[in-house]
Amino acid sequence: MAIPANECQTFDTRDPDELAARLSSLFGRASLDLRGRNAPFRCRMKSIALGAVGLFHGQYENGFEIRFSEFNAFAGSPSPLSGAGAHEICGREVAVSKDNGAVLSPGVATLHYGANFEHLSMTVQPAALMGKLSAIVGDLRFGPLRFEPSVNGRDPAALRLDRLLRYVAAEAGQSSPVPPLLQSELQQSMMTAFLLANPNNYSRLLHGEPEAAAPWQVRIAEQFIEANWDQPVTIEGLTSAANVSARSLFSTFRSARGYSPMEFVKRVRLGRAWQKLSHPDANTSVSTVAFECGFGNPGHFAVDYRRQFGERPSETLRRGRN
Repeated sequence: MAIPANECQTFDTRDPDELAARLSSLFGRASLDLRGRNAPFRCRMKSIALGAVGLFHGQYENGFEIRFSEFNAFAGSPSPLSGAGAHEICGREVAVSKDNGAVLSPGVATLHYGANFEHLSMTVQPAALMGKLSAIVGDLRFGPLRFEPSVNGRDPAALRLDRLLRYVAAEAGQSSPVPPLLQSELQQSMMTAFLLANPNNYSRLLHGEPEAAAPWQVRIAEQFIEANWDQPVTIEGLTSAANVSARSLFSTFRSARGYSPMEFVKRVRLGRAWQKLSHPDANTSVSTVAFECGFGNPGHFAVDYRRQFGERPSETLRRGRN
């Protein structure tokens, strides 16, 4: 994408050709058709880039059609925020409404939007999503990734993806920048949630019972996390260190420890935050420590910190200064 990482860009136009040019620059050649209507056209869009992942909030006052001759990404939304439409994806017609979403795969697609349509959609570069899929299931035995174009927006996994997209949109839209560490891990969470929420030719492996990892592989994962707590802890990094698929590692880790590897990441980072707050320098503050330790929201950090240590981070800092 052309949007700089961790920046929001807004786009507001009444010119259909301007919208078509904008979409063409992002996703491949697009043409727009107002279906012969003479009503005033308006599109408002906010876009957020997080590495290989993008988030788009679009609002369209009037019905129209967009045709992509070669859409170059995976994209989807569990369901629109308002309005309805009917898309043509991979030769199939997909109804889009309150309880139904759609997934676009690379290729030809035609999107029909009704009046007053609003959506919050995620996009991801194909190479990045295939890499994430390989790390999770261990191999790509079923060939290229293929999604079902229709999504049940009421499915629990789709609802989880919807909540995540809303959270990321709210956090990335704040005036304070998203720390690079959190930015990388948000990108990872979004890709994983996208794979789990949208039916595809790897769903059986993604949702099936995984093989167990060995105890030593769990210990290796813990050591890797402790050594890299201040770096983005990715699924690829964990699976490479432990030499096992993410499905196997996460399942065995939870069975052996009672929590997931990513929860262990949070515990380790909270411990580092405690050390920083207990031994502060003149520039130490709760918010700077939260960001340094990978927590993008100081309020959420304070809740997690108090749950783990029984006191507010400000109390630890005050005692450290004394």
